Amino acid sequence: MAGYFALEPGDGPLTWHMPVAPWQCVGGPGGFLFGGAGLGACIGAVERSLGRATVWATSQYLSYAPIGSRLDIAVSPLVDGRYTSQARASAHVAGREVLGAALSLGVRPDGPRRQWIQPPEVPGPAECPVAAVGWNRAPDDLHTRIEVRVAKGWDFDRDADGRAILWIRPTQDYPIDRPMLALMGDFVPTSIGNALAREQRDLVVNSLDNCMRFLSLVETEWVLCDVALNGAADGFGHGRMHLFAQDGTLLAMASQSMVIRAAHAPRAHARADTDV
Repeated sequence: MAGYFALEPGDGPLTWHMPVAPWQCVGGPGGFLFGGAGLGACIGAVERSLGRATVWATSQYLSYAPIGSRLDIAVSPLVDGRYTSQARASAHVAGREVLGAALSLGVRPDGPRRQWIQPPEVPGPAECPVAAVGWNRAPDDLHTRIEVRVAKGWDFDRDADGRAILWIRPTQDYPIDRPMLALMGDFVPTSIGNALAREQRDLVVNSLDNCMRFLSLVETEWVLCDVALNGAADGFGHGRMHLFAQDGTLLAMASQSMVIRAAHAPRAHARADTDV
């Protein structure tokens, strides 16, 4: 699979593997696979196995996949109907399960099309500052391949309503498909860690899960990610995201639950440069 998710056929039927590359990882030189990248790889594996488009996918993050390891994905079809399939995917590293996913896939011909929710009115990406990430960085980590610009609600103007609006795009010629949207959907924990920052230090937040619902795919350079944080209590938090193309098309919806740790990480302010 060309591009960001370099999937290759595995050793058995309906199996795939992917080397865990630095640009799929966070956490510094000894980092680990970004959760959204893991779900994206599973979506890609299932779509290639069944030949259908994902409608819904949810993942449970069980453990870490370190940089340089090999992610092995096994696809298990559950239902294969005329228009709809359901399946599971299990991702392992050296025999240890690190991620489990469940998916529904399909396209029903002549189905109605309607979009009720509309994107927020915000400046375009060229007018928004880059959301600089200054902690636990590696030379070729995820943030070198994914650009994030802040339209609302980050360090310099964070509001009390738990809302952050981000423009996100890949910095290389990677397609914005369902696996890439799953990666972008995993920026909800970053947003809640930033919203709960204390004295210039973000809270450390890790995903428990990631649930993606896909609507329509259209060509777009940037994706507008409208994050709404629902709440935090007892060491856990919850939030959701709507993902829009630049023309206003609703591409997908994401929701997540997260572990919020007592530790804090140094926080870098959004950069003022706005050149694309």
